[in-house]
Amino acid sequence: MALLAMIATSSSTGLRRELAAATLWSRSPEAQARTNLRQALSILRATTGENIILSKGEMLAVNRDLVSLDIDALDDKAFDLDENITGFGGPFLDGLSINEPPFEEWLATNRANYGRIVRDILFDVGNFALESDQSKRALQAADRILTLDPFEEAGMALCLKALAANDERSQVQIRFDEFECLLRSELNLEISSDLVTLKTKLLTVADEQVNKTTAISVPSILVLPFKTLSDVPEHRYFSEGLAEDVITQLSKFSTLGVLSGQANLSENATEDQLSRAVKNGADYLLTGSVRWLGERFRLSVELIEVASRSVKWAERLDRKISDLFDLQDDVSRYLVGAIPYRIEEDVAEKAEKKSAEQLQAYELMILGKRLRDTLSLEGNLEARSLLELAVKKDQGLARSHMYLSDSYVVQHWFGQLDASEKEKALYHARRAVALDRFDVHIQDHLGFALHTMGHWDAAEAQIRNALSLAKNEIESMSWCGYALLMLGRHDEAAEIIQAVAKRRTTLPPTFEWILGQLFSFQGRDAEVVSTLNGASLLNSTGLAFRAGSQARLGMLKEAQFTLAEFKDARTRDQRLSGMKVGANTIETALGEHRVLWRRKEDWEHIAQGLRLAGLPD
Repeated sequence: MALLAMIATSSSTGLRRELAAATLWSRSPEAQARTNLRQALSILRATTGENIILSKGEMLAVNRDLVSLDIDALDDKAFDLDENITGFGGPFLDGLSINEPPFEEWLATNRANYGRIVRDILFDVGNFALESDQSKRALQAADRILTLDPFEEAGMALCLKALAANDERSQVQIRFDEFECLLRSELNLEISSDLVTLKTKLLTVADEQVNKTTAISVPSILVLPFKTLSDVPEHRYFSEGLAEDVITQLSKFSTLGVLSGQANLSENATEDQLSRAVKNGADYLLTGSVRWLGERFRLSVELIEVASRSVKWAERLDRKISDLFDLQDDVSRYLVGAIPYRIEEDVAEKAEKKSAEQLQAYELMILGKRLRDTLSLEGNLEARSLLELAVKKDQGLARSHMYLSDSYVVQHWFGQLDASEKEKALYHARRAVALDRFDVHIQDHLGFALHTMGHWDAAEAQIRNALSLAKNEIESMSWCGYALLMLGRHDEAAEIIQAVAKRRTTLPPTFEWILGQLFSFQGRDAEVVSTLNGASLLNSTGLAFRAGSQARLGMLKEAQFTLAEFKDARTRDQRLSGMKVGANTIETALGEHRVLWRRKEDWEHIAQGLRLAGLPD
């Protein structure tokens, strides 16, 4: 069945014999795998008939003149959606498993792809049916969605709307209660406030069309055109264009509300600008001035908290003028890289002074992120409790779901996760994408959640998708680079991480942690030792790379000291995870890390460094 499925779903050119053998018999020698393939083909032909499986040299294909595939119908423009709702069964090749990692990875990727296609089709059917007063048809689509994914809130929303449109008011409450119990018992989650609101409206207003909205309280910033200390019109246009670029790029951050205002040449005093910020309801004000000094350009900028009128960040940029467009691009990227991080830090500092009951969902999310950024298992377990509360207070805040998922991802890096915890990581990552698919941080995090599940190809595809969106999001770019490093794409990772290093403004120590690991794989041990130092060591992984580089440089006493720190950090992580405690050998200290690196030689590189530092096998 596995072989037939691979052949049937292959591209129009067919499936290479070599790929089939390597995927289905990965544990066998190459010659034996090819023998197994020939035997399997003989059995298939005996079962299905000689003409079903076609051989074209090294390629295998099915005879499309004799065989039709149900998945082909998904791309058929003549496919009748209304007539085929019940034709969608369970997941792709449901129940099939052959305990071969390459095949399981292939199956997971295809299952996810076809699942998304089917889900989208069913939502199209259901929404169209509601608009066409075909409530029973809409209910069929909703029930099928919930069969495929019982935790799909959007599917439950469609179900409740269809029941209300069909005058089944009692069923609205019953299905709602069943769904609420399911989320609590299986995922320890409360039902979203959006679904509660929808249910209430459906029970009180007949045939009401409800548009779900989520009111999220995030800090807002007013960006005014920078004051131009020049009478040259071209310079004034530059200042206005720079402010517009900053506004455009900041508007892409889902965690920041961006306001803009036109310049008023008579209104340059800080007091006047603050008054405008108060009038616009802004929490922060970005203001500054541009000075032109011959062939040089100077921007002085301040980030002011409106309520306290205090300067939270100030910077002066000096650049040599070459091309004005390149200059504008360079400066706007710098500002956009710094401002959100500075605001998040300010919000976190104020939130730490409040009790848990006083904290809003956004503040809980920011505090959770700060703990997440420690990249320690202890910090992320603490972050999880804050983020679970943030999700409970507002299930519509996508970043809360993302960071909650990340707490499980980080636990996977330093401890261990059971299957249900891995599913939670993926669930919250997908919830975050569903709530805000334009947030590039959320998109790159989904790649890490897929990595945690062991779906290497799907993870890489998702990271590349995030990279295509990450232009000025340098923190996201650095994480995409790290993901590619773990996936064995060292050259691409180096290109991305080094580009970030040239552009970075203010980044947490996690960037140095990533950079140090890249240097190690590049054989730049002296730079590893200078980079993975102090705050950037962060955790046992940083210590492992530092100890290995010290040993390679002949710094044996220092390497032994770092090794002792590494062993202490690993036993602490093991204890927190409930694992068997022990870090006196490569296997007990580092064995769990094999699943993090796609290439065996990358894990071996870390292990060899620890051996040189004095840790036995």
